[in-house]
Amino acid sequence: MGKLAIKSPGSPISEVSLKLGDMTIGRGAACDIVLKNDKSVSTQHAVIKTVGAKSTIEDLGSTNGTLIGNERIKRHELRNGDTIIIGEHELVYRDVVAMGAATFGSRPASFAAPPETPQEKTRIISASSQLLAVDGKDKGKRVPLVKEETLLENPGKTPARIYRTPDGYVLSAQIGPGEPRLNGKPVPPGGQLLANGDIIDIAGTKFQLLI
Repeated sequence: MGKLAIKSPGSPISEVSLKLGDMTIGRGAACDIVLKNDKSVSTQHAVIKTVGAKSTIEDLGSTNGTLIGNERIKRHELRNGDTIIIGEHELVYRDVVAMGAATFGSRPASFAAPPETPQEKTRIISASSQLLAVDGKDKGKRVPLVKEETLLENPGKTPARIYRTPDGYVLSAQIGPGEPRLNGKPVPPGGQLLANGDIIDIAGTKFQLLI
């Protein structure tokens, strides 16, 4: 998941880690990210919604609007280096997966992680986690989790998705009859960070996560 580097007038730059689900931004004390001492910021100004590895910002009908760079937006999927402007505050989105993530000012090249060698990539893929079908119509099937996003088909429904994030694997799915279940329970809004041995029940098959 990503982070926000927040620059406010007269204050040092602060950093906030995004979490799964919704995080509200505004002047109100009940917000997850509070932008103080700025009357141009609405009480509840905007919300960042994070599902898996993707974060989207939405304006909540604020008086003065939410900008990405110089463009006023209603909804925007965040990308590494995007600058969100709310009132007098700048919030720079940093994708922790991306190499050389953007921040305020320039960073020395020595801070950037070195690129992976082909041998390192091969080692990571060969040691990747997988799903093993332990019961149901596809029993014995294995699904390697080698991609950033793995789809689990659910005929007649929205596919479930497993995202590979710096914190681990995150399962995202709809809620309702016939939708996937995790360890016998509905998948919470915003997704759920998976643990070794978790059971995903989808389309008549039970998959176990093997890390």
